[in-house]
Amino acid sequence: MQLLVPWEDASLPLMLSVVRSRLKQVALKLLAPHGVTYIQFQMLRALFDSPGICHGQLAGALGLDKPTTTRVIQTLHRKGWVTLVPHAGDGRKVRLDLSASGRQLVEDLAGFRGRVREAMEEGLSPEERRTIRALLLKVKTNLDRLDEASGRAGDRPE
Repeated sequence: MQLLVPWEDASLPLMLSVVRSRLKQVALKLLAPHGVTYIQFQMLRALFDSPGICHGQLAGALGLDKPTTTRVIQTLHRKGWVTLVPHAGDGRKVRLDLSASGRQLVEDLAGFRGRVREAMEEGLSPEERRTIRALLLKVKTNLDRLDEASGRAGDRPE
């Protein structure tokens, strides 16, 4: 994507949007042969790392709103990659787990995360990597603060 202003003059929201869009484009291309989208992969990976978590925990971990999380979970369930297990302590909740085929898919894509990460971090020193992470955390914290101040915490649009 070619910006209409020089990169160094672009607004931070635009820069983050362009980087996120580019990440999704590259990921989609790499994941397409497996029939999985980037957000589906993120959810599958989260369930691989934290089996049995609930819908709300998954949404929070990935920074997604609950309706989006629900739609993606339904798709993953229809594809046979995720199982829904009733929560023992709360009848309104379900625990999410990978099915055998979902686990196999995540294992088949084990190199995907590393490949993308290596490509994104190529040429960055360890200090630059730490700095980027620290700065992005500050940006996220600032947005969380704005969200809380607006009185809409937990009601995030897509």
